Amino acid sequence: RISVLILRCCLLVSFSLFALPAQAQNPPDPPTNLQASNITQDSATLTWTQSPGATSYEIINPLTDNFEDIGDVSSHTFTDLLVAQTQYLVIRAKNAHGVSSNANLQITTLPFLGPPAPTNVEISGITHNRATLSWTKSPGATSYEVRVTCRLAVTEDTIIILDWTDVGDVASYTFTGFSPNRPCNFSVRAVDSNGFSADVRQVFETLPAPASSGSSDDKPKPTPRPKVHTLNHLPPGIRVSNWHDGAQGQQVDHVGVGRADLIPPHDIIDAVNIWGNVTPGIEVCFEQPGRLLFVDSVYPPIAPYPLPAYQRAGMTCTTIDTAGTVVLMRGQSGAPPAQFQPQRQPKRSQTYSQTLSGCEVRPWADVKFRKSPPGGEVISVTSVRKWLPASEKRYGYFKVTLWEREGWVSGEYVYIRGNCGA
Repeated sequence: RISVLILRCCLLVSFSLFALPAQAQNPPDPPTNLQASNITQDSATLTWTQSPGATSYEIINPLTDNFEDIGDVSSHTFTDLLVAQTQYLVIRAKNAHGVSSNANLQITTLPFLGPPAPTNVEISGITHNRATLSWTKSPGATSYEVRVTCRLAVTEDTIIILDWTDVGDVASYTFTGFSPNRPCNFSVRAVDSNGFSADVRQVFETLPAPASSGSSDDKPKPTPRPKVHTLNHLPPGIRVSNWHDGAQGQQVDHVGVGRADLIPPHDIIDAVNIWGNVTPGIEVCFEQPGRLLFVDSVYPPIAPYPLPAYQRAGMTCTTIDTAGTVVLMRGQSGAPPAQFQPQRQPKRSQTYSQTLSGCEVRPWADVKFRKSPPGGEVISVTSVRKWLPASEKRYGYFKVTLWEREGWVSGEYVYIRGNCGA
């Protein structure tokens, strides 16, 4: 009888040991005790009790309707929610063996005080790289903002191609620069002095790329330029955009910065040196937070000075208009401005400004319409494709009138005719 008891105990222990791994291979339970706070017109914060065995959590991104991993956290702020709408915040737990069932919480966002949303929003003129959004104007609106988001076809990740941009008091907007075969969202909202309306979204998909280089588009095309690739091959933590062929760049350390006597090496997080065809408005972004300095390699004195920083897609960004080194330093850059603020401009000779007579320019691409050149505040992004009289040229920019307002467009994006200066 003692032998039988020992055998039964051994079998029970063995069964328990084999049963434990099977239990550990189950997906986690869904999170519990969901609560919402800080509800605004288009955002809300969700908190929950974490699930035993979960290693991370996934939420449905309201902009893409896809699940997105947010890590091992117990709260998340949802953005891009629909305005003044009853909707669900959706979350599920995740581990190496799968995901839980969905948990959701119903909320109602607040209404905006701004104008009503645009109506009759439609997409037209879809090609492999462009589309036009049109709408009926809202009563009381003074301008309109548009935004485009596109999904990568393979990974389903979302990339912001054009963030909210004021395009003026217009009823349509054409965006060029899409990639072929991409599902995209085109959004528009009305703006007045009280704020902005709910956004109206239209979903579309760009067409496949044309089989040949020929095109039925009779609009003028820019002259092809030789390609360079150094700025396409920077490390993942650095992103440089809005540059033209001939611009080059390289990641450098404190030695490459060249002013270790003025910048303590231990304070430098990262740096990139940019040279060559440096045109106004080149954007430099770093993945890590910090404050930004610029070592000017063109205009003396060759000394570092602070750059204004702003946030774009979670990165620390700035813009430059001359060759030099952008340095990311440890420390806080202060509250980032909601929009770009012009940095200190190098002193230049007055010969950079010319009064023009009989000069006309015609944009061949969507171009930023600025208050002042170069790097001044962006009034709007215009898709106008007609000849515009230019009254002045400064730093390679032309002064024109759009929508009964004077501003500047870059000479890099326009054809010229007539007496347009040197």
